[in-house]
Amino acid sequence: MQMSEYTKDDALTCIESMRLMLGNRVGFKWLVEKLSHLAAYIESIAAKNERLNAYLDWANARDDYESYCANPDAALRDDAPEEG
Repeated sequence: MQMSEYTKDDALTCIESMRLMLGNRVGFKWLVEKLSHLAAYIESIAAKNERLNAYLDWANARDDYESYCANPDAALRDDAPEEG
């Protein structure tokens, strides 16, 4: 699985630095608010991702998931492995 070149902390740090630069500038209040919402969205997606990874490990489904990621179109074809 290919990992992103940026971490959650990198993204949040970048957003926070932009937010701080624009914080007191006239006319940018809307952008500062959008950046705050974006940071909250990144936090929520990261939490969901952590839960998904924990579930995959708990259910011993990591190999199946990695196989699906390597070839997602196989799940749509008739020759996809049957469950059971």
